[in-house]
Amino acid sequence: MLEERLYEHYLPGYLESNSEEEKQRLWQQADPNTIYQLNSDLQKLHGEGNDLISFSDPHRSHLPITAWPDMLSADIAFWRKHQHWLLQSNDPVTATNEDDLSVNYKIPLNYINQYNGEHLRLFYGSRLVYARLFSALHYILNHVKSVIEDWSHDRYPYQLPIELYIPTTSEPQSAAQSTYHHFNSANYQSLKNYFQQHYSSWIEEQYLNWMFELNTQLNHQTAATYIVEYEDEFGIPRVDFICKNENTLRMIRPAHFVEDMRQMVSSTDYLDHQVQQVALRIERQCRAKGW
Repeated sequence: MLEERLYEHYLPGYLESNSEEEKQRLWQQADPNTIYQLNSDLQKLHGEGNDLISFSDPHRSHLPITAWPDMLSADIAFWRKHQHWLLQSNDPVTATNEDDLSVNYKIPLNYINQYNGEHLRLFYGSRLVYARLFSALHYILNHVKSVIEDWSHDRYPYQLPIELYIPTTSEPQSAAQSTYHHFNSANYQSLKNYFQQHYSSWIEEQYLNWMFELNTQLNHQTAATYIVEYEDEFGIPRVDFICKNENTLRMIRPAHFVEDMRQMVSSTDYLDHQVQQVALRIERQCRAKGW
C-alpha cells in the first residue's frame, strides 16, 4: 500500500516495529520537518474536499467531514453526543438518528458550539497546515481568561514586595515606618489569601453566564471569519480559523472550507476589541467585590 511505503520512506523501521513504545520513540526522535512531510503526503491520501481537510479528533471523524453540509450541522451532532445533559427531555434525537443530517440541521435549545481550538489538517495556500478551528465565543473567552489571570497576578503577586519586609539600607526605618510596614504586610497577605481562595471559584461560577451572554450577543451580529497565520518553533505552518457565530458556521461548507472562510474574512481587530471589553467588565466586577 502507498501509505506503508510513505512510512517506510520517512521513518525506516517504523512499520516493522512490534512495540508501540519503539514506534513512539522513532516518531519522537524524527525531525519535525520529516514528520511534517509524512503528514503532508498522508493528508493527500485521506483528506477530503477541495482543501483535503480532516478532523484530527477521532470523536469528530466518525463520519467524513464532507458528509456534513456545513460546519454548524457537524458540531450540533457532536454536541448532542457529548453535551447530552443539556438536552431537553423532548429532544427527538436517538442513537439511531443522531447522525441524521436533517435532525442536526435545527439548532437545539441550550446549544453552545464546541469549536474551541478543534484540530484540523488541510491544504491552505498549496501546503499542509496544522490548523485550529474556533468560534469567536471560545476564542474571545480564552483570551479574556488570560488577561484576567495576568491582572490577578499583577494585583496580588505570589511574592510580597520586598520593601514590605526589609528596610532600605540607605535610609533607616523609623518606628512608625516599621509599624506601618508590619500592618501593611499583614493586611496585604490577608486580602491576598482571601482573593486566592474565592477568585477561582467565583470565576468558575460566573463563566457559564458570561458564555451564554456573549454567545447571544455574537449570534445577533453579522457573519464574519478571521484567519490568523503563524509558524511554530520549527517553521511548520499553522493557522487559526475563527468563525464569528452560528450563522457563520452555517455558511462554511466543509468541502469548500478555505473558499468560504476567505469570502467572509475580516480584521482580527474586532476580536481584540471584544477581549478588552469583556475583560474590563470582569475586572470591574472583581473590584466591586473588593478585590
